[in-house]
Amino acid sequence: MNNKIKIFLLCLAFFLVFSFKGKAFCEEYKLFTGVIHLDSTISGGKLPPEEMSMIAHDAGVEIAVFTDHDTMRWEYGIPPLRKFIRKVVEKGSIHSYGEENYVNTISGLNQKYPDMLIMHGAEAIPFYWWKGSYFTNDLEMMDGHKHILVMGLNNASDYKNLPSIGKGYSRGFGFDTLVSLWPLCFFVFGWLLFSITKEGVSAMPLKAASVLCLLLGIIFTINNFPFASPRYDQYHGDRGIAPYQTVIDYVNTRGGVTFWAHPEVEDVNKETSGVKLITKPYHEDLLKAQNYTGFAVFAEGIKYLAPPGGVWDQILNQYCKGERERPVWAIGEVDFGDEDTFSIKDSQTVFLLKEKNEKAVIEALKAGRLYAAHLYGEKSPALVLDTFIIEDTTQSSKAYMGEELETDKNPQLKIHVSLPETARDVKYKVDIIRNGEVIHRFESTGNTEMTYEDKYVKPGEKIYYRLDIDGPSRILSNPIFVKFGSPSGNTKGE
Repeated sequence: MNNKIKIFLLCLAFFLVFSFKGKAFCEEYKLFTGVIHLDSTISGGKLPPEEMSMIAHDAGVEIAVFTDHDTMRWEYGIPPLRKFIRKVVEKGSIHSYGEENYVNTISGLNQKYPDMLIMHGAEAIPFYWWKGSYFTNDLEMMDGHKHILVMGLNNASDYKNLPSIGKGYSRGFGFDTLVSLWPLCFFVFGWLLFSITKEGVSAMPLKAASVLCLLLGIIFTINNFPFASPRYDQYHGDRGIAPYQTVIDYVNTRGGVTFWAHPEVEDVNKETSGVKLITKPYHEDLLKAQNYTGFAVFAEGIKYLAPPGGVWDQILNQYCKGERERPVWAIGEVDFGDEDTFSIKDSQTVFLLKEKNEKAVIEALKAGRLYAAHLYGEKSPALVLDTFIIEDTTQSSKAYMGEELETDKNPQLKIHVSLPETARDVKYKVDIIRNGEVIHRFESTGNTEMTYEDKYVKPGEKIYYRLDIDGPSRILSNPIFVKFGSPSGNTKGE
């Protein structure tokens, strides 16, 4: 074998080995633009699902997630006959539309728009409670606009059993059960009165009283049936985080994901039919709840949650310290119901996927492989976060958003931001946030690729980095975690 052939074979072997090594190490993700929280006519929106899908398709959306309300039912009953003297308001919802119809309707849209992925979800209303009284003209419905976005439920049965105040929580027997049996006293008293009439005492009045007692006993018994107290109801005040945690836990057992919707909702203080509807911002509840997947930003979630050192950073630091089982992620929430207010691409969730299917989307939501983007105006140029990774070049290892890198070296952040050709002169700034503090800021225009080495190493500590990019549009990345290993001679530095 001559030398030329030997050299050729050696080069070929070298090429094959390193090509294989590269493919085995990591397949690069692709970016897919998604919109989450579409409200159709199924639950009070102005547009039917098919028309909303067409709008999304024409806007270039690749993944669309419908989250119609699970229930839209509110009830106020006057004690002690809440079942007989009550007012019920019920509007369109997944439950009234039919859970199976809903799943089939949304899933069926994929056949009409095969180049899109269209998914079903729900905007759950776990709880509301009454304050004040109808008779004193100060009745208020509290927390009716406190919602959780649910995605990843597999079938109609999962939606039917989704815990909700509108459908009534499961009931259990306890001390209240004994109290609810008090109408039996009417039957006993009625029987005593009837017994007296047999002894010849003024029969007619006693018989009338006996019959009245019997009727009251029947009415109140029906009212109190089934003599079991619901786990939560709207008549016993604020139940804190418990009803919402119940929904979160249920969805987790079904393999789904939960995101707090519009957690910084402006004080909703409306009045209808003489009843005030009040919901205050509930971003602090995110510190109390456990094991939810994340929260929505931009529509109503940017003042207290997203800024450095805000609620989100407090939660992420809890996770890094081992005080919380899992981190939480940010998604863009468009809350789109019609075209009269803003574009369907106003707030986006950009997914990092290897393939575009429902399973991959849910996995990305669970893992935090995504970022949230917001357009300040319909004609605003859209910033794109093409790359955000952290590397340890000595080990040829890297981590994407939602992932964790183990190293004992200075973390190296690689960032690539781009703008359309027509907006190459537009300025934007990039904040690099570590553990809730901005450690570096740079300003740029057009396409920018940079590497930032953070001279911070603290053996045994877990930290995280995230990005806040602001310009003609805004991007909030999800965090990348770094776990430092054994000491390597490096010391903490800025």
